Amino acid sequence: MLTGLVGGVFLVPLTATAAHLGAKHTTPTSTTTLPAVDGINAKIDGFGGTLANKSLTGAQGVMSIPLGTQFGLQVDGVAGSYDRDFFGTAAAHLFWRNPSQALLGLYASYTHWDRFGGVNVSQVGGEGYVYWNQWSFGGIAGVESGSSTSSVVGTFLETYDVKTRFFDKIDLTYYWQPNVKFSIGHRYAGGKNALALGTEWGLNVGRGTMGSLFAEGRIGEGDYQGVWGGLRLYFGQKDKPLVARHRQDDPPGTGPDSLFTIMNNFNKKSLPSTPTGGGGCSGPGLE
Repeated sequence: MLTGLVGGVFLVPLTATAAHLGAKHTTPTSTTTLPAVDGINAKIDGFGGTLANKSLTGAQGVMSIPLGTQFGLQVDGVAGSYDRDFFGTAAAHLFWRNPSQALLGLYASYTHWDRFGGVNVSQVGGEGYVYWNQWSFGGIAGVESGSSTSSVVGTFLETYDVKTRFFDKIDLTYYWQPNVKFSIGHRYAGGKNALALGTEWGLNVGRGTMGSLFAEGRIGEGDYQGVWGGLRLYFGQKDKPLVARHRQDDPPGTGPDSLFTIMNNFNKKSLPSTPTGGGGCSGPGLE
């Protein structure tokens, strides 16, 4: 199912673009300063795939609200199942934005994974994006920290020990058409690097609503790899193309990326064997 979904996300935009060759590409470049957030808006999505070679399913909800004219607040919530254990993330973005130029703000998130009684990771940092025609560049960088937990599984001691260190989520995004996005970027989480790839294709369905298919991939060190995708619904004040929604409504959501911080701090070692059998025993009352 996931292979078909990813294939569909890439192939459908090709068909749509071929049918509209020669159409003028438009992006929000008006000299009039637009508000940081074009009214209260939201999006929800469902996704599934693999992350660090383990099964992943979940859903995300995002809401953005204007704070005056040039400032906005976005809150994210993610919940799902990772390797058959519950995980959840809460995040907030506080930002200034000129939709025709750039975004600058603060970001904070907290993730809990219910493995071995619970392991957590927090991320705090700065967020910034630059917009130029059909290109966007930016992301989040800051400090992450977390908890540790361990348990004996069979003959192994498995430990998750999230350390305090730098992290980043940086992307270069190209809107091939106003409703078709491709991105390439870098991730550094849990002390490991990865290449990030993404794509999204949206279709307005009326009354300020858009549906889209999306896919994400990670290719990195060790188990820092994965692929997931799904369906996303946008709810805004008016119909607009995908590029305008990303620059006038909500910044990128959190997603399941913070789980990589936990998995990149995983350690597994075998326990020493316990001698068994009789012979050579002595003690009180033993001859």
